[in-house]
Amino acid sequence: MSGVVERLVIILKSLVPEGNKKEWGASEIARRSGLPVGTVHRILLDLKKYGMVIQNDNNKKFRLGLLIMELGLIARSNMSIMESARPILKQLMEKSMETTHLTVRDGYEGVLIDKIDTVHELRFVQAIGKRTLLTQGALKKAMLAYLPEDEISCVLDQIEQILGAMGKSINRKSIIAELSQIRENGYAFSFGEVNPGTVAIGSPVFDYKGRVVASIGIMGPENRFSQDEIPFKIKIVKKAAVDLVRSIGGYIRSQES
Repeated sequence: MSGVVERLVIILKSLVPEGNKKEWGASEIARRSGLPVGTVHRILLDLKKYGMVIQNDNNKKFRLGLLIMELGLIARSNMSIMESARPILKQLMEKSMETTHLTVRDGYEGVLIDKIDTVHELRFVQAIGKRTLLTQGALKKAMLAYLPEDEISCVLDQIEQILGAMGKSINRKSIIAELSQIRENGYAFSFGEVNPGTVAIGSPVFDYKGRVVASIGIMGPENRFSQDEIPFKIKIVKKAAVDLVRSIGGYIRSQES
């Protein structure tokens, strides 16, 4: 851990409430943390700029800010989603006979946080923790489609910048049209966008405010996704998403019910 980050973490830990005491002065934090008062005060003012701490205008003491609470709730939500999703992933695997994935968003990327592999010998393995651009693959697009319009635009700007540095590009108009279709259908479908020769189906998961917080879906080789099988697999993926939304107390949108 770098020196700056280490000091920041020490100071944030020093601001954790003790009993009824929720506010701390810079000198108190310095004594608790063992850091120089000047260093503590400078870092506190930087944290204040970003909403990570709040300063009482009357006594000038500091307390943890709303951003810390928001980040904590997101982390807790992710843990809750993982715990709730595990039996649903298993059931989806047993019904679809395909590998099931649970993905969450981190900025302009989707992160695979849990999976259950198919029992078939022929399978495509993705490691937990694998990051993929939100414009690549059904599970990532299932989340991107349900972000607010300004966030979608921001994500596409970031991805264009990243790909541009590698001499690549995206068809923004085509992506936006596809995202509209995903919202209309309630699921996303992709062919070989992350792994050649694979098909993926993903459906979004929403929290109690209706914000997309994850996606759940399946992935397998093209030869197990015939035209006869695809409608059934879409149906059970959408059902799994509804089950997970209900399990975490989320908001069920009309096209999913």
